[in-house]
Amino acid sequence: MFDRLGHFFRLCLFGILTLALLPAAAEAAGRKLALVVGNQAYTVLPGLNTPVEDAQGVSNALRNLGFEVTLLTDVGPAVFQAVLGTFTAQVDETDTVLFFYAGHAFQKDGVNHLVPVNARLADAKALDTETWRLDDIAKALKGKTNQLLLFVDACRDNPLPEAVRSAAEAGGLAQFDGGAGTYVAFATAPGQVAWDKTEGAVNSPFTAALLAHIAKPGQNISDLMIAVRNDVETATSGKQTPWEQSSLREQFFFVPPVAEVAAAEDVLPAFEVVADQSTALAPPGGIAVIGQGVGDDQLASLESDTRSLNAALPENLALGVQTELDRIGCYGMRVDGDWGNGSRRAMTAYYEAKKVPPGELEPSEAVYRTLLAEPEKTCEKAAVAVKSATKTTPKATTKKSTTKKVAATTTKKKPAVAAPVKKKPTCKFMVIAVVCS
Repeated sequence: MFDRLGHFFRLCLFGILTLALLPAAAEAAGRKLALVVGNQAYTVLPGLNTPVEDAQGVSNALRNLGFEVTLLTDVGPAVFQAVLGTFTAQVDETDTVLFFYAGHAFQKDGVNHLVPVNARLADAKALDTETWRLDDIAKALKGKTNQLLLFVDACRDNPLPEAVRSAAEAGGLAQFDGGAGTYVAFATAPGQVAWDKTEGAVNSPFTAALLAHIAKPGQNISDLMIAVRNDVETATSGKQTPWEQSSLREQFFFVPPVAEVAAAEDVLPAFEVVADQSTALAPPGGIAVIGQGVGDDQLASLESDTRSLNAALPENLALGVQTELDRIGCYGMRVDGDWGNGSRRAMTAYYEAKKVPPGELEPSEAVYRTLLAEPEKTCEKAAVAVKSATKTTPKATTKKSTTKKVAATTTKKKPAVAAPVKKKPTCKFMVIAVVCS
């Protein structure tokens, strides 16, 4: 009898543990990651109008749909590869991975190439060495995940210089096969050119349609693309037709048919991606924002052990803000964590260098994370002015006191040799991304 009771209690305990672990298992299985890229401020190739707005709009929409989003704008190959390496380390533990790209692209030998913002493409060899192959990106993102979703809003015109156009295939992108469990949607059909924007529009026709329909409940991804295709054809008078190819093993819904709509508005903290980091301080939120730099400027002096998408706040926030102000050239005083008028003047110099109205002058998380994303020498001119102002008074005082000493005595003395000043090591931190889940 006791054996039966023991067996019964063991079964009950097993059942309780199983039920307790179900939510955690379901949460792990339902994890969704998104890598979103928008390149438009090309340094050599023709610039575009909407990719950054497109990428930011998609990032906000995906975050509201439960994705963990990493957003990159106007990036070059080094930054992209550093982020991709960190991002792909997580895909094996993820149920769904989504990649969205807006910017220049072309096809060569049947392979689609996405173009970094600082690519020159001056010769035929550069078509391979200075670009990202969509095949390679898809392979890295696929991992062991159940499904990979690719959205490519590219090929808006032919970005290639005349000297190398003959080395690549003319116009449009090539068909793409990412293997089982992959879904790909292009802004236009293979070999065709997509529109950058229609008159008065903020987004491209493809992204505008995607944003209009992506959150519709109970709509699978195939039905979503039908709605997108119809909208784009209408907006472009039939000149652009989005194209898709699917090898998914099961239906995918951005919003499942039985999804419960949260009644409270504070399910996710409010977050708005700033269109241009020179206009405002971006509040912390659930999107990792990397940009807006041009090319690989933000990777300068970046140590390998700091290439992390998770930036922790320093224990002394004032010291951290001073350190970043010093790194970007706005701070000419001692970095000691003592926040005073000098530190506030440095913050004012930063706002003046960015040509924006003075904002928050006290150390805060928002200020710290914004300064992290700024490149070195952001306000070098302002910093020079601050340093000059701080050195003027001591020099004048020293000269005056020396004059009095000479007048008061007739004994000539050898001038005292100042003790060598020990330079303290300057620590510079450069983080290319911020994640607040």
